[in-house]
Amino acid sequence: MTKIKVSDVATMLGVTDQAIRVGLQRGVYPFGIAFKSNERNKKYCYVIYPKKLKEYVGNSRYKEVLGDI
Repeated sequence: MTKIKVSDVATMLGVTDQAIRVGLQRGVYPFGIAFKSNERNKKYCYVIYPKKLKEYVGNSRYKEVLGDI
């Protein structure tokens, strides 16, 4: 499975990394999720689904930032 970085998604959308993180935590973006592996953890883990991201940003913008991964 291809890992997509939060910073790459931020570049695609023209926003900050933090905007992507908060959006995923709040369920604003349909292309990924944020979760804590343990309730006591302060940090979130982020999963970004390539197919859903490509649908959201468009194939050309996706390839412009990530190439053919």
